[in-house]
Amino acid sequence: MFFNEYSLFILTYIFIVYLFCGIIKGTIGFGMPTVSISLLVFFIDIKIIIALILIPTIVVNIYQLSRGGNLIIILKETKFFLLFSTMFIFPGTYLLNIINSQYIILFIAFVLFINSLLFLTNRTYILPKYKSPFTQSIIGAINGVIIGMTSIYTMPLIFLLQSFKYNKNTTVQFLGIAFFLYPIAQMVSFANFSLISLDIIKTSLILLIPIFFGLFIGQKIRRRISETLFQKFFYCMLLVMSFIIIISLI
Repeated sequence: MFFNEYSLFILTYIFIVYLFCGIIKGTIGFGMPTVSISLLVFFIDIKIIIALILIPTIVVNIYQLSRGGNLIIILKETKFFLLFSTMFIFPGTYLLNIINSQYIILFIAFVLFINSLLFLTNRTYILPKYKSPFTQSIIGAINGVIIGMTSIYTMPLIFLLQSFKYNKNTTVQFLGIAFFLYPIAQMVSFANFSLISLDIIKTSLILLIPIFFGLFIGQKIRRRISETLFQKFFYCMLLVMSFIIIISLI
């Protein structure tokens, strides 16, 4: 049993981390896998951390998927990206399975650093021919491999999102679609490579409790403070965490 393998202190810390994951998700609408990886990587193997967050990610994104009313338009405009990013999660998971966990963690820290730096410097990159099937297929394939290896969903997805310049509601729904598809593909690929077990699934369901408490708190916070300010805090935290992860591996 997962909970028998760790001390009471570590288990308490795990529940606090998943509570925080819910708060982040409730406040800014994304970030659960990234937060769980960043804060648990020092105590739990990276492959277990990724496996644990898959079911909660699917569950909490079902609601986000239904919001916005632009489902058909989004699918029409981004179908090649969504298809290839979902398909290429499988080779990404294969790499996760065969590569040493330390190298995976180092790669995750690098992706977190670049992702955070791009947001904090407010850089916008418009992809050339971003609506073409070829461009979306290439960007999607890269995104899928990175997801399979790291469970970080937004790189280079963020560049496509910046190129389309969707309004807030459409952006939320696009992310809901993508973040619903990706953990399902991860679940299938993890099962294929025996990276997920019944024990992990049971533990994931238990961890939904602190996540839903966090979601409730996060939605309260969202109504009280600036979402932009909270995003800056979030990415500053990830930037610091990426440095800490890199230093710990040197």
